[in-house]
Amino acid sequence: GCAFGTGTHQTTQLCMKALEKYFKNGQSMADIGMGTGILAILAKKLGASKVYGCDNDKTVIDVAKENAELNGEICTFELGTADKITKKYDFVCANILHNVLFDIMGDLKNIMKDNAIMSLSGILQEKAPVVVEAIERENLKIIEEIQQDQWTSFVVKKG
Repeated sequence: GCAFGTGTHQTTQLCMKALEKYFKNGQSMADIGMGTGILAILAKKLGASKVYGCDNDKTVIDVAKENAELNGEICTFELGTADKITKKYDFVCANILHNVLFDIMGDLKNIMKDNAIMSLSGILQEKAPVVVEAIERENLKIIEEIQQDQWTSFVVKKG
């Protein structure tokens, strides 16, 4: 069971697909702009060693904590943004609007370990070129593009 917030369900599903395909047992995971916390909870269920989620909305944090409890998973959720994170992770999810992704791509890259995978979602297909430009600017490599209806998700790798 999970209490869903206002986030687009489809973009969450795109991130879930990437997690299920690329996430490996024992890896660490960060969920930036985590919404309901469902991705972080899924990572724990897939065997994550450590899960961190942040969002800039206090209500969202409360919902995510409640969801983690409902699912019996221990996750660290806090109010915050990618630029404040000092640790590095094996897998990063960022289910965020294209214009925000464009602005924070460097911050997202900074929290990725070498060879880390990142799932970028919530991108309307006509806005995808903006995100591709930011990915290329940071020398990240697109390894897969997952599409569903008008939504696009990029799976990228560092190194």
